[in-house]
Amino acid sequence: MISIKEKSCKGIGIAKGNGCGELTYKRTYGLCQKCNRIWATTTDIGMIWLKKQTAYKMKRNEKEEKKQNRSEHNKMKIDFMSADKYRSIYVQPLINKIARFIDYGNPCTATGNFEGKMAGGHYTSVGSNRTICLNLHNIFIQSFHSNSWNGGDDKRYREGLKNTFGDDYLDFVESLKGHRPIQLRKDQLIDIKNKAQIIVNSLEKNKRVLTSSERITFRNNVNAELEIYDEEFCEFIKI
Repeated sequence: MISIKEKSCKGIGIAKGNGCGELTYKRTYGLCQKCNRIWATTTDIGMIWLKKQTAYKMKRNEKEEKKQNRSEHNKMKIDFMSADKYRSIYVQPLINKIARFIDYGNPCTATGNFEGKMAGGHYTSVGSNRTICLNLHNIFIQSFHSNSWNGGDDKRYREGLKNTFGDDYLDFVESLKGHRPIQLRKDQLIDIKNKAQIIVNSLEKNKRVLTSSERITFRNNVNAELEIYDEEFCEFIKI
C-alpha cells in the first residue's frame, strides 16, 4: 500500500505565495483545505479558479443528470416496446454481428466478393419466418449490396452455401423452416441480448479466419449457448 506523507501547506503554481506552513495530507496547489478556501475566495486568481471549478462541476453534474434521464427514458421506451420491436432493435443486430464475426475474413456468401461493406444476411428472410431469424445457421456474411439486391440474392446465396459448406449442410439450413413456431417474450429476449453481448465482446477481441467446418461448429456452439431453438434445429452434425 502506498503511504501518503504529510507536507507543509505551501502554495505552488497559481497559488504560489500562499499557505500556512502547517503539515497536511490533502493539498490543492500545495495548500491545505482551509488555505485553499481562503485563497479561492479572497484572491483574484483564486476566484477565477473557483469559478472554473464550479462551472466544470455543474457541467459534469448536468451530463450525469442527462445520462440518467436518457437511461430512464430508454427503460420506459423498452417497457412499452413490443417483444418483436425489442428483438429488431436490440437483439437482431447482435446476432447478425456474431454471424459476421464467425465468418470474419471470408467473402460474401452470395457473390464470393471481398469488396464492400458486409452485413449478416438471412438465408430465409426475417419477414417470411420470424421463428428462425435468430438462428445462426440462417445468417451468414453477405455484402450490403447483395443483401439488398433482388430480395436478398436468393439464387446466388443458395449456391454460395452449397459451394462453401456442402449439400448436406444446405439441406439442413433449408430444413430450419420446419421448426415449430415460437414467440419469444420480452424477458426472454432481454436474457438472449445479454448473452449475445457477452459473445460479441469476446469475438471482437479474438478475430480470426475460420475454416468452413469451424464456422459450422461455432454456429452450433452459439446456438446452444443462446438456448432458443430445439436441438435438431440448433446443431448440424455431419453424418
